[in-house]
Amino acid sequence: MRFLCLVFAVILLVTLATPGYGRIVKYCPKVGYCSSKCSKAETWTLSSDCKLYCCLPPGWKGK
Repeated sequence: MRFLCLVFAVILLVTLATPGYGRIVKYCPKVGYCSSKCSKAETWTLSSDCKLYCCLPPGWKGK
């Protein structure tokens, strides 16, 4: 039981430590594009105007 709690805690910490991934934005910015799959170098976010993912180029900072 302790092992499962430890595994869950590690997964939760790793998920929270990756900034930008899974963040919900209202609209996909002009520098991004809607796609079903983003490349490994890009950051993906969820937005209301994309069916699946909004892919953003590396180094893009949201405001």
